[in-house]
Amino acid sequence: MNVSMSEKIHSKAVVIDSLAFPYILEDQYFANVKKGGVDAAVITAAISNGFKDTVLQISKILKRIAERKDFFCLATSAEEILEAKIRNKFAVILGFQDIAPLEGDLTLIDTYRSLGVRIMQLTYTGGNMAGDGCGERTDCGLRYFGLEAIEEMNRLGIVVDLSHTGDATTEEAIRYSKSPVMFTHSNCRALCDNKRNKTDEQIKALASKGGYMGLTPHPALVCKGRSPDLDAFLDHVDHIVKLVGVDHVGIGLDYVEGLKEEGKTPESVRLWRTRRPDIFGTVDDFFNVSFTKDIDCIEKLPNFTRGLLTRGYSETDIEKILGGNFLRVFKDITGQ
Repeated sequence: MNVSMSEKIHSKAVVIDSLAFPYILEDQYFANVKKGGVDAAVITAAISNGFKDTVLQISKILKRIAERKDFFCLATSAEEILEAKIRNKFAVILGFQDIAPLEGDLTLIDTYRSLGVRIMQLTYTGGNMAGDGCGERTDCGLRYFGLEAIEEMNRLGIVVDLSHTGDATTEEAIRYSKSPVMFTHSNCRALCDNKRNKTDEQIKALASKGGYMGLTPHPALVCKGRSPDLDAFLDHVDHIVKLVGVDHVGIGLDYVEGLKEEGKTPESVRLWRTRRPDIFGTVDDFFNVSFTKDIDCIEKLPNFTRGLLTRGYSETDIEKILGGNFLRVFKDITGQ
């Protein structure tokens, strides 16, 4: 394998992580982001937070961007992500992992949009006013509020994210949305039988609408019965490419090193690891089980590019997987 070739491809590509947490913007962690060659990330501004806490979190992120405007910029369009790459800045895309911040008020979608939010996941792991999550006891599909939220998100150019949604909610949302949708951080259930992963039929439906799927090295979602490694993670890429082609796959890494080092878990994460350890692992696992070997932290992301090259992917296809596919779909949805 030509290491210099993989380095060249990784450096040239617009590398986008479609699921990250705000801690990566802090100096002690951002150095590792740069080592990993990441150019942009969807930063989780809220999970199951209410309006007040969400606005405060967005404010903190925007303040951090302003403090280090030599490093960071807010990106609300594909054009701004590309411009950030040219200017050697890191593009921050704001997203939610739940629509709890709406507090049942659809007009807040536009309010959050004005603050820079461009991605909203319909549900986290449990059920809410929109539908059921993958860890809920029921699997009832979209509720009326979910239908109405999708309509408004489509109208305003907000990405509908279905990473944590249950099967019925996932399938109905793809059918109902007039715009492409995303699984920002999910893997293939055919390779790892976990309710957080997506079925082949769901992946096909997503692709048929022009959507995007970011893969995560989260250990519970890569394989069962053995410790996951880079090859097992690359198998998920191969599976999607064989299923729907190379134009719909990317990376949504969901790394949590900073949260582990702080010795705490977000309340929603702790709740669902307690309720559904069969899906995520236990709370203890959060601290003690490493992510996928050889891609277990963000500074090792170049190993992924080398792996793609070793498996025979072309430079063009690797650039698509690293971020080009996200960019295209993001532009299709936001209109910019």
